[in-house]
Amino acid sequence: MERPRLGDLRQVVEKGIQMRSVTGHATRVSHRTPFVLHWALAGMGALSITALQEVAAQDGAENAEAQVAASNGEALAPGAVSLNDGRFVFGVPVVRTKDGARIHYEHGVINVPSSMIRDMLPSTSEVEYVPANEKEKELIAKGMVNFQGKWLTQDAAARRMEKLQKELTERIEKQQERKSWAKHISVETKDFKFEHNLPDELFDNLKDLMEVYHKTFLKYWGKRPEGKVKPTINFYSDYGDFAQISGASGGIVGWYHPISKQLHVYWDRTDPDFTIDVLFHEANHMLVDMIDGPFRYPHWIEEPMAEYYGASKWDPEKKEMEIGRVQAGRFAEILYEMQEDKWMKLEDLVGSSSYRSYTWGWSFVYFLMKTPKYEKKWKKLWLDLAHKRGVKRSFEGPFKTVETEIVKEMLLKYLGHEVLETLEREWHDFLKNVKIDELDGLEQAGRKLRTMGKNTEAKDMLSQAVEKGAQSPFTYAAYAQLLTKPGERKRAFEMIDKAIQLDPLEAEFYYIKGKMTEVTANEKDMLEAVRLYSLAHDIDPLPWKYVEAAEFAK
Repeated sequence: MERPRLGDLRQVVEKGIQMRSVTGHATRVSHRTPFVLHWALAGMGALSITALQEVAAQDGAENAEAQVAASNGEALAPGAVSLNDGRFVFGVPVVRTKDGARIHYEHGVINVPSSMIRDMLPSTSEVEYVPANEKEKELIAKGMVNFQGKWLTQDAAARRMEKLQKELTERIEKQQERKSWAKHISVETKDFKFEHNLPDELFDNLKDLMEVYHKTFLKYWGKRPEGKVKPTINFYSDYGDFAQISGASGGIVGWYHPISKQLHVYWDRTDPDFTIDVLFHEANHMLVDMIDGPFRYPHWIEEPMAEYYGASKWDPEKKEMEIGRVQAGRFAEILYEMQEDKWMKLEDLVGSSSYRSYTWGWSFVYFLMKTPKYEKKWKKLWLDLAHKRGVKRSFEGPFKTVETEIVKEMLLKYLGHEVLETLEREWHDFLKNVKIDELDGLEQAGRKLRTMGKNTEAKDMLSQAVEKGAQSPFTYAAYAQLLTKPGERKRAFEMIDKAIQLDPLEAEFYYIKGKMTEVTANEKDMLEAVRLYSLAHDIDPLPWKYVEAAEFAK
């Protein structure tokens, strides 16, 4: 949507075009509170900063922002912002700036870049409208207004702004209401049914991903769906909805139910790449179910194949997916075990259902799919296990499967080995040459190693990621927390400040910075730490640890 612009606030104010229903100093005002119209005029990016500065200069106001508030003897009205990732800001003053918005919390002012913002209903604006030529200067001098590319009278502009303000307020409220699953959206395409409570743009991207994934998968494996029932894909806006509505037990971040044909995934705004990873993994179970019907692969094959597809990369601009990338999080764990000489034997992997079958199992599938002499053989084996006549299958509940010994025999036969040990040596030798060097892989692996407590390895990978221009703010935050040596303090603050720059509305970053700040224990730093903890609480009041940290630091 093009941002409307107005040229002369003074005449609008003097005409008294106002809707007086703003609560003075409320920082927790409901988002349904109406806004003063002239604030809305300014807030939509509509006023001329030049005119605003003239008003301020004539009346001796300290700044234009204060002058707008002073016209009613009140503080700035509460504003509203909706972000591209589904977050909302309500009940605090919002000032539109040239580069985005400035949000005034009780314990600090935060600048949010326009790249993060979907919609905004600010309290006022600092955006300047610059006349393009002499004709426009003359129109402004006559009191005309440039509103969405058209020159209008003040009255006409005010009427249009009032209408636009109402539409924008309704849209932001609608977005907020949709976060409740009771208001979720249903969409049906040729191949799938979707249920979601995400922002439209975000959902459209994920819907496109699923359509491309579906076509890419069917083309590679040369199979068509067996059933006529369309699977339902449920996208939840956060983990809370996912856990409560999907019935997922603790620790599960996504799952597919083959009986109901329901896929459940939530959007993790703190790590979009993780969400895409989970979606590719869980959707693989769904796609396999679509072409295999009542057959289920043994765990050590089913999960590693899903992990292989889970490492795919999605390009939302080109609408393309890249398959067969290194699953950096899993390989980070494998690397550590390799260094400890804890190699998994193929004999132990075949038939396994342990956690290591995810990590080492992925690496085995990756080895087979990336080795030219094995790719087609593995592909044929995978298809024959489910579809070839004459393969002995047994029942596991309502599904058919293949017993471990039969899979083992077929594996050796199809890949041309007499014993597993020779295939195992090739697999292990292959892994010695696998590297994590792509940027997103370094970020993912570094953060994973940190959660495992492997701080030295994590620090090395995160350092490489930062040098390559890491994209995730959580990479910089994780790296900052690993820079604990006395000579690394300056670098640590540079990293956490970079994280804040990339996502200034992530409360956790201010909490982390507070922890880093209070280490010195001097009075000035302790006061700043308290402010940072309090600002984190302003942004996100739910985590009680922010309040506790502030009280402790006091």
